[in-house]
Amino acid sequence: MNCARLRQVLDAHLDGELDHATGEEIEQHAGSCPACAAFRAERRALRERVRAEAPYYRAPAALKRAVSRSLAAASEPAAPKPRPTWLQAALLAAVAALISATAGYWIGRPLPDGSLSEQVVASHVASLAAAGRLTEVGSTDRHAVKPWFQGKVDFTPVVRDLSGEGYILLGARLDHVADRQATAVVYRVRNHIINLFAWRAVQPSDEPTALARARGFNIAAWSEGGLRFAAVSDVDAPDLARFAELVRQSP
Repeated sequence: MNCARLRQVLDAHLDGELDHATGEEIEQHAGSCPACAAFRAERRALRERVRAEAPYYRAPAALKRAVSRSLAAASEPAAPKPRPTWLQAALLAAVAALISATAGYWIGRPLPDGSLSEQVVASHVASLAAAGRLTEVGSTDRHAVKPWFQGKVDFTPVVRDLSGEGYILLGARLDHVADRQATAVVYRVRNHIINLFAWRAVQPSDEPTALARARGFNIAAWSEGGLRFAAVSDVDAPDLARFAELVRQSP
């Protein structure tokens, strides 16, 4: 648990929506981080103030009757539907086979699942929102950035000097993607920030680059050398795909 991650999930924790293990991580971190402890106290105070001062309104009787009618209508048994003819059944089977084949193709692609895409984007947004959180080591020199990770993670992240291609190295930090410890190497192209996340793959395999999109951000994801990678930015998809291609090239 780090400061950025705590700020992402603290409200859910205070509302009792997180699992016990994550809640303990939040409390342990807040117990050792004065800034996060103060932030937690602020959010608790805000929650109590809203509960105490927010106005409550009783729903009008007409709304109650309308809801009751809707529930009653929904509970009525539906009229039996006619059985499909053999031709309709054959067409349905063909459509189901086509959908299954198409789904199999896209599932086989290395696109991150929806929840993972959301978590990657959440970590990206948190790094932009928190002042001074974007990088823990700031340097345009890859020989200063890469050694900084030694002893902090159990793998070696990829750090490329891509300044000749217009992607300027800004530095790096430690982060999380969902519940997995990750590294984040930060680049800038024009006025756009790119976070290159890396973490250990659950099932190590080399997968081609695939593009996804979540909450208005583009994501380029791939697997290589026992690691999963995800580059996230609001830069145009072709620029991000080019960045991923350059990262994957041998130095």
